[in-house]
Amino acid sequence: MSDADTADGGVVVLVRHGETVGNSAIRLYGATDIDLSPLGEAQVARAGEALAAETFDQLVTSPMLRARRSAAIVAEALAAPPPLRVVEALRERDFGAWEGWTVDEVAARDPEGHRRWQTEGLDFCFPGGESRRGLITRVVDAVGEGTEAPLFPGDRRSLAVLHKGIIKVILGALLDLDYADFMGLPVSLGSIHRLRRDGARWRLEAGNLVEHLGEHYLES
Repeated sequence: MSDADTADGGVVVLVRHGETVGNSAIRLYGATDIDLSPLGEAQVARAGEALAAETFDQLVTSPMLRARRSAAIVAEALAAPPPLRVVEALRERDFGAWEGWTVDEVAARDPEGHRRWQTEGLDFCFPGGESRRGLITRVVDAVGEGTEAPLFPGDRRSLAVLHKGIIKVILGALLDLDYADFMGLPVSLGSIHRLRRDGARWRLEAGNLVEHLGEHYLES
């Protein structure tokens, strides 16, 4: 993209899906395709209300049920819902044999795997699942920043309703953050994250907004 293409700047708003029937606040649900709980529906309804006055050129989500349902609820609150784009590469990571476990259960049932999880950084691969490096590669490739057809063009307003891990990688890619920095970013259920294009770069205007959740806020 040229400087002229981004002169007016673009906006990316990222929303994490709501709580699930499987209690994703404490359990490792990645590849497991579970639905929203009533609390989760209330959380994303609040997110939609917080964004209701805004207009967007596209709505992006993953193929997973909890993300698609969250995107549909958010879209219902918008005065002019944009076209929906489902992107397969933006599905949540696969935790393999640990799917559905809590972190404490991982430590108790697979202490060696838990140790490696804490120490191996990008080289770690969830047992029977996906590697950290593989996750980052597929998401960064899907975002396509720097290509002729990026997922979030710098001259458009994009809304994406996604998963915790995917949002962290997107923030890292757009803000040019190191792995440790973007993996440490807070991404609460139903939270909103706002980025704006400033010339050739993106900047974070607001991260992990949760005030709109009120009594539906759940620390995670």
